[in-house]
Amino acid sequence: MSFRDPLVLGLVAVLVGAALVAFAHAARRRAEALRLFLGARAGREESGLAPVVRRRRVRAGLVAGALACLGLALAGPRAGTSVREARQESLDLLVALDVSESMRAEDVAPSRLDRAKLAVERVVADRQGDRVGLVVFAGEAFLQCPLTTDRGALRLFLDAADPEMVGAQGTDFASALRVADRAFDAAAEGADARPRALLVVSDGEDHEGGLGGAADALRDDGVTILALGVGTEEGAAVPEVRRGRVVGVHRDRSGAEVVSRYEPGALRDLAGRGDVVRVGQGGAAAAEVNALLDGLDRAVLTESEVAASAERFQWPLALGLLLLLVERLLALRPAPPDDDAGGVSAPRREAATA
Repeated sequence: MSFRDPLVLGLVAVLVGAALVAFAHAARRRAEALRLFLGARAGREESGLAPVVRRRRVRAGLVAGALACLGLALAGPRAGTSVREARQESLDLLVALDVSESMRAEDVAPSRLDRAKLAVERVVADRQGDRVGLVVFAGEAFLQCPLTTDRGALRLFLDAADPEMVGAQGTDFASALRVADRAFDAAAEGADARPRALLVVSDGEDHEGGLGGAADALRDDGVTILALGVGTEEGAAVPEVRRGRVVGVHRDRSGAEVVSRYEPGALRDLAGRGDVVRVGQGGAAAAEVNALLDGLDRAVLTESEVAASAERFQWPLALGLLLLLVERLLALRPAPPDDDAGGVSAPRREAATA
């Protein structure tokens, strides 16, 4: 037999020992109180209290035994082996991240782009076994990270995503979808086919058009498209950044500040019949996206049977609960009847059992 947490056994031994010491100390204090109360008659009348004392000792033993059993269950005993089926499932997920200038807007703190990156990181962290890649786009798109299981490499590319890495500004969803389609096809060559999903992360501004045809082409290839929106309807001014420093805000030809607002229309077209997930102040957006991804079909890569130690915590747990139940039943039983030979009255016996 082995234990999942053997250190718990030492703690249990200390607790059980402390409980027994406490019970013994309480018994001595009660005996001293009885001798003080009865004086010279204590020795003659102790025999009448014997049933009460025995029951108290039995109850103390039951509580100590229950503590030991529950602690043993908490330590996680294991004995024998159990065979379970191990299955490795996977799908391919590409993230198309909008890095246009409007993603610098700070209507979602600290900025749309930073919040989008955080949401993507949380999504990727839960995609164990899946291959994940990254497409960045603005006025043009390119594959930043091919589909991979290397989460560290993906995070490096995600952290580096910035509007300055794309020469042509604007927002061209169709270009991002075409790049994603080619990336899926390249990853499928010579490999087992896996279900595929594309997560488009953007504030929704579409400057180029052609989105519908590109989305239909992806869906015809069996790709599920999800949309993650970031930004607010009130919008915010778009900061102007030069060499990594904010130097002001973008202005139009009349000198007015350029305000970017969240526009869900294009994202709704991408999501099709599905809902657009919105990035908020918490981590709910990532959880919603992962729930949608978990609902998709997944390819079974390997199946095997694994022999593992069988958990046996159920037995000491059941025994511990049974001991507690017996102790409670004993506590609820009426006090033993007065023993005339013992000469101890009911009031005194009640005082001794208190």
